[in-house]
Amino acid sequence: MEKDKQLKKTATVNQQAVEAIYAENVTCSKAGVKSINAGRIEIDNSGIGVLKGQNINQTNCGNAIVLAKNLKTGSVRSLVTISDSIEGDVKTVLDKQSAAVFGVVFASVFMFFRIIRRLVF
Repeated sequence: MEKDKQLKKTATVNQQAVEAIYAENVTCSKAGVKSINAGRIEIDNSGIGVLKGQNINQTNCGNAIVLAKNLKTGSVRSLVTISDSIEGDVKTVLDKQSAAVFGVVFASVFMFFRIIRRLVF
């Protein structure tokens, strides 16, 4: 997407790959986007890296990170989803509980190696 399209009020992406989109309203269909930052976002059958927005409506999408105020979904998969309200089906790798478990395990392993290092050296 050209640089002048990134700063418009409305951006529409259909069947193409885009680096980044910054707009007030974004509509994507069958697209691959590295990052989207917008107020209102509608996405269908797309893959998004980082998705930041106020009101997000997604159907059949895959995301790495989703940061939203209001999220409406239909069959969405995501690594990490942080939202005030979620309506629909979102499957995440790291939810609150699994993130807490990951943190405890990581801290335990880190402390174990730190203790071993002190004993050996």
